[in-house]
Amino acid sequence: MPKGKASRLHRWFYFFGLYLTVAAWCPSVWAQSAEEMMGVSEGHCSVGQGTVDGKTYACIVWDHDPVKFSSPTQLEIYRNRKRIYTIEPGSPIREWHFWREDKQLAVHYGTPDGPGTYALYDTLTGVQVERLPGSPQPRRLPQWTKSQWQLAEESLPEGPAFSQQQTVWIGKVLREIDTVRPGMTRKDLLKVFAEEGGLSTRTQRTYVYKDCPFIKVDAVFRAVGAVETWESGEDQLISISRPYLAYSIMD
Repeated sequence: MPKGKASRLHRWFYFFGLYLTVAAWCPSVWAQSAEEMMGVSEGHCSVGQGTVDGKTYACIVWDHDPVKFSSPTQLEIYRNRKRIYTIEPGSPIREWHFWREDKQLAVHYGTPDGPGTYALYDTLTGVQVERLPGSPQPRRLPQWTKSQWQLAEESLPEGPAFSQQQTVWIGKVLREIDTVRPGMTRKDLLKVFAEEGGLSTRTQRTYVYKDCPFIKVDAVFRAVGAVETWESGEDQLISISRPYLAYSIMD
């Protein structure tokens, strides 16, 4: 290898190693949240999402206000570490998402007792380009009004054959869940379930079925081993609830 090229390669390895050392001792160097990178103060957003190019960030305003968390009315848009505009539709924002490769932003707003209103904005300017009243038949609405979940649901096959497959799968799930019994350990339970978010203690926790986070059980344990340990794989399962359906909890 030519001497100059070898020298450049050595310098590259040196600086790469130095970066890894700094990152190891100072995790904040590479653990910045999306909010921090976009110039949003910590805790300002209850939900945030960036565009694929990493230049734009949308933030549902929270500011530690319980009312704003449960019924948000402001959606702020940031670009290059500056807030460029705020969307305030005048009633609680129920759902929002980027559309057309992040070029547009769809917002569904309104009180829970009605179908609400859908508005489509230009992501860069905040100019509203379309608005539609909600409908009791969402399938008739244009695609931009629909969340990823709605689009996924509409793409599911339908008919007797598919319903039969669903029934067989649910039966398989119930049989697998039924293999987890009191007297087993937490380690045994984790072969079938994964931890759910939300409040928990060492002796009480909610778990979700590994192949579907909407299927849940509540488990009660007896602590085994050191008391100061948060959780142990050897903790003994005292009771487990019947499986039930519920939306995921994020924390």
